[in-house]
Amino acid sequence: MNFKTLLLTTICAISFTASIAQDKLYKKNGDMQEVKVTEITPRTISYKKHDNANGPSYTINKADVAKIIYENGSEDYFGEADQLKKNVNKKPVKYGNNIISAMPMQLLTEGVGVGIAYERVLDKGGILSFYLPIAMSLTNSSGRVTNPQTGLVNTESRPYYYIMPGLKFYPTGSKGVVRYAVGPNLTYFTGQRYDFKYDNLGNTIGVGWQTHNALGIMITNSLNINPTSHIHIGLELGLGFTYINKMDGIDVGQPDPLAQFGFKIGYRF
Repeated sequence: MNFKTLLLTTICAISFTASIAQDKLYKKNGDMQEVKVTEITPRTISYKKHDNANGPSYTINKADVAKIIYENGSEDYFGEADQLKKNVNKKPVKYGNNIISAMPMQLLTEGVGVGIAYERVLDKGGILSFYLPIAMSLTNSSGRVTNPQTGLVNTESRPYYYIMPGLKFYPTGSKGVVRYAVGPNLTYFTGQRYDFKYDNLGNTIGVGWQTHNALGIMITNSLNINPTSHIHIGLELGLGFTYINKMDGIDVGQPDPLAQFGFKIGYRF
């Protein structure tokens, strides 16, 4: 064999060896093998030894394999390692700092109504939010008061209007799928109430429609659900009392209870 023949044979051998793809199979026990992966099924991995491409095929349980690094540099992870890689590569959900909500059902001190709300997260951790619900009662709790002069029972209902600015404190932060919050709400409402009229001495002077204004405070508990980064669902319950309570400008002289329960659905951005 002359030199040219030897050189040609060597080049062919090197080319043939290089043509045999070498994948690296890492077992969970720490062993590593250089192989040529031929098939991956839901339970097993089949391969040939990299230096014996025409030899027998071997099979290993996928549960025993941590990962495979292929000749082209791509990787496959299996079992716990696969889940870990997915978690690492999973993009975190980005929750916006603003929430606009519709409140299709509100149970208020003065009746049943509807409303809207705006919420703004004030800090990076989502612990504290400014919260502004505005509501209107479609019925009020004036009751079926009888006019002693006419003997007629009032059946008309006039709306009340509420504005309830406050703060929401999230112990675990507001940016998550399910979050609890609690906080104070300053509550002001105004409306027309059909009731007995009194003078400054507390004497009954008649019955009829009166302008009712009240200011108080409630502590509101809320359950906040964010199934996606943009959809917001909430349930809330507030309880408190008035400390200013006037009928036609005359102080009623005693605090009245305040309560509200509501369901809301909104958009977060």
